[in-house]
Amino acid sequence: MGIARILAVTAAVLAAPAVAFGQTPAVGATADIPARVDAIFAAHAGTDRPGCAVSAMRGEELLVERGYGQAHLEYDVPITAQTVFEAGSVSKQFTAAAILLLAREGRLKLSDDIRKYLPEMPDYGVPITIEQLLNHTSGLRDWGDLAAFMGWPRTTRAYTQTDILEIIQRQRGLNYVPGAEYAYTNSGYNLLTEIVRRTSGKSLADYSREKIFLPLGMNHTGWRDDFHRVVPGRAAAYQRTAGGYQELMPFEDGYGNGGLLTTVADLQVWNRALAAGALGDLGEALIERGVLNDGTRIAYGRGVLIQAWSGVLEIGHSGATAGYRAWLARYPNEQLSIVVLCNASDANTIPLGRAVAALFLPPPPPEPDVAPLRDPAGRAGLYVNQKTGRPLALVQDGAGLRVSGAGPLYPLTADSARFGGDVIAFQDQNSFVIRTLEGGRYLHRRAERWAPAYGDLVPFAGRYFSPELGVTYRVTLEDNRLWLRLEDRTLAPIPMGPMIRDTFNLNGNLARFRRDSSGRVISMSLGSGRVRDLVLKRLN
Repeated sequence: MGIARILAVTAAVLAAPAVAFGQTPAVGATADIPARVDAIFAAHAGTDRPGCAVSAMRGEELLVERGYGQAHLEYDVPITAQTVFEAGSVSKQFTAAAILLLAREGRLKLSDDIRKYLPEMPDYGVPITIEQLLNHTSGLRDWGDLAAFMGWPRTTRAYTQTDILEIIQRQRGLNYVPGAEYAYTNSGYNLLTEIVRRTSGKSLADYSREKIFLPLGMNHTGWRDDFHRVVPGRAAAYQRTAGGYQELMPFEDGYGNGGLLTTVADLQVWNRALAAGALGDLGEALIERGVLNDGTRIAYGRGVLIQAWSGVLEIGHSGATAGYRAWLARYPNEQLSIVVLCNASDANTIPLGRAVAALFLPPPPPEPDVAPLRDPAGRAGLYVNQKTGRPLALVQDGAGLRVSGAGPLYPLTADSARFGGDVIAFQDQNSFVIRTLEGGRYLHRRAERWAPAYGDLVPFAGRYFSPELGVTYRVTLEDNRLWLRLEDRTLAPIPMGPMIRDTFNLNGNLARFRRDSSGRVISMSLGSGRVRDLVLKRLN
């Protein structure tokens, strides 16, 4: 499917009217549906592993509701539809709902500068609005990635909401000008949690219980605002190791970005309430897509992603916190709602949930024949994102072009390809533009891979300090390569793999060095998928 057709299909789906209630899909709820769902979740079933709960509903009709695997491996407790899981970033739509309800009450405006409620936040020269927190266009760095650069990744330290707010407030730089781009960041939703508290006089946990959970009858839903609290029926979370499984729990009190404790049944109550208008126009308000400064309308709304999938409109969100995984989606034109909640970090909830959805949706439109990519060998090579500085390598193999370390490119036209939910459009042999599902545009230019000699590496050795992180890193030259160490911590050093001149790979993250006019190295900047250009000044 070409780029133009993708955009046309998406626009048509988003504009399509809802079908009449009761219209049946091509497959329908037949007697073999439970067996087909069992086959989808076969890898997560059994008494020796964690697993998943799944639910599918059409309107008020329960189509399937199943549990697989164990809620507690130590106590041989099976997962059921009543098992409580943590929903990860599926939680964001509930934080967004609380903000929208407060706006309805007249206690805030989505256009308000966040410093009206959070005066301790830095003045970045351009206001950040509440709306930009909701749709991830604020430019704020993600606090989780910042915590990792501080040497304490999430799940290694019990972060409180206060800890998280302090990390965010310490940042004097943004990833980009507010409203210029979309870039997912948990920081905005932790700030929204605090805005709820300051405008309502109640915690997000109390406010959402009073305004959402109790009125809707979501009796098994609440927030993990105190990880010490005993939660009856909660599944423990796990990750797979070489020796089997070990617990991986979210021991943190910060919430709003995640932290919703719930069941598949309660999330179905939520989706039915949105569809029925039980909370007024809240369902429509959540799917109001964000608009960038240049007028581009992105696919992210307020805590939900709005997109076309398999020829139909899908409103959904995935979630991942520690070893929990989640996915919640609804297909409003088909009156279909799917929930998947898992306690295994290797559970990929999006394809699991969509496989279930496909059992009840009409067959997707056939894919048209497309030409192979033009000159794949000539397009292989190393490219650099001109906004973020992050290198990306295209590699040719027997199956065609693929992104190194990620996955294949699927041709759309002779000069474009799909990569996940994004589109890569080649401009010539030396550049391409990635158009993301959410509406971003990132120009990549070909770069020469750097192979420095020993003497080329010597100038980088030294100590680098960041007041925004409150840490000092040391770069050392050992065994003909650079190593990055965090001072005052006993963490293993990180090998620094040269990529392009003055730029190094840090196990998937990025270190870039800057020089003064004389060529002397004066600073190092760190970058990740959610943090750009965090500068550390060289000491002495």
